[in-house]
Amino acid sequence: MKKKLMFILAGILCAVSLTSCNSSAPSSEKEAAKGGGGQEKMVVAVSEAQKGFYRMAASKYSKLHPETEIEIVEVPEIDNTPTEKMEKNKKAVKDMQVQVMAGKGPDVFLLDENNQVLPDMIKSSSNGLFLDLNTVVEGLKDMPLNQTVLKAGEVDGKQYFLPLGYMIMGVATADDMVGDWTPSSGQPGEFLKEAAEQLGVEGFPTEFWLRDYLSGLFGTSFLDYEEKSITFSKELQDFTELLDERKSLSFENASELPDVTVMGHYRASSFEMLVQRSLASGTDVRFLPFPNGEGGVNAQVNVFAAVRANSSYASQAGDFLAFLLSDEMQGGTGWKDLGTGNKPTAIPINNNAFVPAYQYRFSDGSEESQEAAAKKAEELFEVVQQVTTARFCQYENTLIYNGVFMTSESSSVEKKLDDLKNELRFYFDE
Repeated sequence: MKKKLMFILAGILCAVSLTSCNSSAPSSEKEAAKGGGGQEKMVVAVSEAQKGFYRMAASKYSKLHPETEIEIVEVPEIDNTPTEKMEKNKKAVKDMQVQVMAGKGPDVFLLDENNQVLPDMIKSSSNGLFLDLNTVVEGLKDMPLNQTVLKAGEVDGKQYFLPLGYMIMGVATADDMVGDWTPSSGQPGEFLKEAAEQLGVEGFPTEFWLRDYLSGLFGTSFLDYEEKSITFSKELQDFTELLDERKSLSFENASELPDVTVMGHYRASSFEMLVQRSLASGTDVRFLPFPNGEGGVNAQVNVFAAVRANSSYASQAGDFLAFLLSDEMQGGTGWKDLGTGNKPTAIPINNNAFVPAYQYRFSDGSEESQEAAAKKAEELFEVVQQVTTARFCQYENTLIYNGVFMTSESSSVEKKLDDLKNELRFYFDE
């Protein structure tokens, strides 16, 4: 297992280690020239899944600010599919990593949780490659931004990463199945067991999906960068063991509801579709968020922005980011004509934008369901107010997923977590 984990970690750590990546596949002269500060356009790198919306957003911004031209560069998603296209994607991502580590490349990054360019946001904050956006945030003080989520991008008083959207995991169920039930435990694992018992199911059809976002359900990180320590809590281990035990359950005959679902995730719009159908049928759908073990709900930042520290477009970049956080662009009016394929599904960090955004998503643009959709959006906004912690979690999520669920060894979860902890000890010294 150690060899396998070392291979996994090597790929992830490359993006956050100055010394390990500078020798990798040099970028082309053309790309290096673009990143050298003399380009004629502000270059914005956008994650593949977000490109539809942000291309439109950039176009709208440019019309308002014709003095600033924007060039969109796509950051492709990569996986282990053995195809020629995927190999090209991997090379493109690696080339961008090299540029970033050399202080070159795009001026602005608009990324999501699946990006491989900057997988560990917290550690990336310490390398001096990104602009402190406190000045930008100061200019946004009159905007009703979710301050808890906003501070997820703050490290040692400096705002290197600006959250644009986030997600919350929970259980969706028909209202009449819940009644006045409230969970007795504030821990994610106990909540899942209690919810299954209350709702009369052995498990949920897509419960396995929790494995991808396991550690992010908790309010506290197991990586402590200040103390240079790694701690897997008993609660996290217990929940990991629960999901490991139940991963082989068969849900062939499971009904659509209740189920584990996500509010604010571009890959899983199932919750929005459930609500759309419920509005048409008159069956109300409740969303029960996972508790974070700290008396509230944890938000996982899944869409965010950063600006290259030495960019000659720093001022324009700050103005552009403020535009992206505006009521218009985060709400419904700025993108309602873009088509369903271009809608950003992350929960907007602008609190003013939540109700109009979700009203539009739940009504799917139809006039007859506007009132009911608005009422449901207002109800869910109360769930959003339960967020007490917010974190960049994708690095931790990936570590747990690969370290426990992607290894074939028959050893216990406790042993796999211990092996992972041992492999991670060198990480703080990179």
